[in-house]
Amino acid sequence: MTITRIDPAERWSEAVIHNNVIYYTSVPTDLSDDAYLQTKSALAEIDLILARANSDKTRILDATLFLVNKSDFTAMNQAWDEWVAKGKAPVRCTVNAGLMKQEYLIEIKIVAAVNP
Repeated sequence: MTITRIDPAERWSEAVIHNNVIYYTSVPTDLSDDAYLQTKSALAEIDLILARANSDKTRILDATLFLVNKSDFTAMNQAWDEWVAKGKAPVRCTVNAGLMKQEYLIEIKIVAAVNP
């Protein structure tokens, strides 16, 4: 089975595809101090990588959202609800976590099927 690494670097790859499944962790490019905007930014990055991998948000199987502040849960959910494919939402969990880059309020890890 082939493993395809998208933008591999020394420490990590941007995404990895194996058995027609893509694995990706998204971080926001908008580092404003606003969980809604950071979530929208991270979701937009997911859209970009899925397009590069011949997939889209309707093919996401699993999503884990790592949220720094519990108080940002409503703002994060607002951005998610505006973005998620209605009727095709993945399995999802949200974890309260300390992230390694202080500016990040959220990281999102997804597993998605690649289009056949």
